[in-house]
Amino acid sequence: MKFAHLADCHIGGWKEAKLKELGLKSFELAIDSSIKERVGFILISGDLFDTALPSIDLVKDVARILYKVKEFDIPIYIIPGSHDFSPSGKTMLDVYEEAGLVENVCKLNEGKLKFITDRTGIKITGMVGKKGGLEIEDYKTLDKFPIEKEIGFKIFMFHSLLDELKPAGLTMIEGLPMDLLPRNFNYYAGGHPHLVYGKNHNSYGYIAYPGPMFPNNFA
Repeated sequence: MKFAHLADCHIGGWKEAKLKELGLKSFELAIDSSIKERVGFILISGDLFDTALPSIDLVKDVARILYKVKEFDIPIYIIPGSHDFSPSGKTMLDVYEEAGLVENVCKLNEGKLKFITDRTGIKITGMVGKKGGLEIEDYKTLDKFPIEKEIGFKIFMFHSLLDELKPAGLTMIEGLPMDLLPRNFNYYAGGHPHLVYGKNHNSYGYIAYPGPMFPNNFA
């Protein structure tokens, strides 16, 4: 099964109009490429937008792009990231989910996660990212046993910087210890650190960061 893994699109992150437009066009290009490649589904691992309350024009533009995917009957699975997550728990992503354009896979209730089963049979779940690494507390109280023992091909979506994978320039940033991740998943679809990474890790599986969709700073 072929699927697309995107993260850190940060749409609306630039104030300069041309750069803001390029950020949106980069996202649309990635979506068009996914459609052309006939992927089974698309994962967006946080920070679709640069803020929980993007402008109405950007909301409309992204809705138009997402609707193209819906026309090709390709599901989009998503989690909020540290930028598009709201402390109230409500984000613009909820509007897209209500419209049937995306599905938020973080179904967390009393420390337990539920799987969403794609029509391919692949099982997907995940955790949201929060400002300042506050999602770490959610991982500490997560009952991992039920999802670890689930059989089948499983994907875990997350939006955190893993301590063990910190590059030299990010050592001071709050990270998530890898042992807080649930084990026994085939693919870990990460987001948050703007780096490209992919490697198998013992009892975890393949951990991947796709990097940012488009640069959101001059560095």
